[in-house]
Amino acid sequence: MRIASYRLSSIVIVLLVTVSAGAGQVAAGQITTIRIGGAGIDPLEVTATDLAKMPRLALDVKEPHTGEMQHYEGVRLSDLLLKAGVPLGEKLRGQALAGYVLARASDGYGVVYSLAELDPAMNENQIIVADTMNGKALEPKQGPFKVVVP
Repeated sequence: MRIASYRLSSIVIVLLVTVSAGAGQVAAGQITTIRIGGAGIDPLEVTATDLAKMPRLALDVKEPHTGEMQHYEGVRLSDLLLKAGVPLGEKLRGQALAGYVLARASDGYGVVYSLAELDPAMNENQIIVADTMNGKALEPKQGPFKVVVP
């Protein structure tokens, strides 16, 4: 019983990414932020303005339900993780390999990614936090941010 308890206690949320409304207002609605926090990293809040200033990546993705091609632009999720001090690259070794990201939307929807699958040093991932689709801001029902996995 003690061994099982120890093993469970070593599984921690390394990162929790949430999207929520802030106190300020913009023309079409509230300012939104991406909040990154978790065990062993610095809490980080990123606004849409911050995201727009970061290195960008564009992806063309086929929408699975309609077959339509969509052009997304945004920031690699791994770049946001690095900004928060998440161990990636040479630092992603040993116990850190068991780390994961829980990305949770403001409506409660969530998805889990392992740090290894998000680390560009381990694979050629192109997972982004998109803020535009087809050259326009995301629709309110989709955004303001969307994790896009090609």
